[in-house]
Amino acid sequence: MTRTATQGLVMIGAFVALLLVTAAAFVKFDGHGLLGTAIGAGLGVLNLALGLLATRRALRVKMSAAVGTVAGGFVLRLLVVVVLMVVFQRTEAVDPAAFALTFMIFFFVYLGVELLMVERSLTPARKAQ
Repeated sequence: MTRTATQGLVMIGAFVALLLVTAAAFVKFDGHGLLGTAIGAGLGVLNLALGLLATRRALRVKMSAAVGTVAGGFVLRLLVVVVLMVVFQRTEAVDPAAFALTFMIFFFVYLGVELLMVERSLTPARKAQ
């Protein structure tokens, strides 16, 4: 694994730890908080599964397809989070902070997995040089 990939994984791990501490400090784990956490975790797992499939498929085609998939997925996830946070703030049935923090934890885990997938796909090309 390259130095850059290792540093990226360390940074991702630090963000996950920071988000966990922030969630523990700011989220009240009452009914609204638990519902927000559950929705964030559910969407996070769905994002992880669909993202892995899309990225794996794009990496088989070519690197420009993978970059497009990663960029498009980022924009889509951003829109989903923003829309759901606005909906949750207006309905007050779900804690939007619990949702967003939980989803972001899963997002950074996915980012780490994605980094490893891209790094692994580049390894044969580096060995050939």
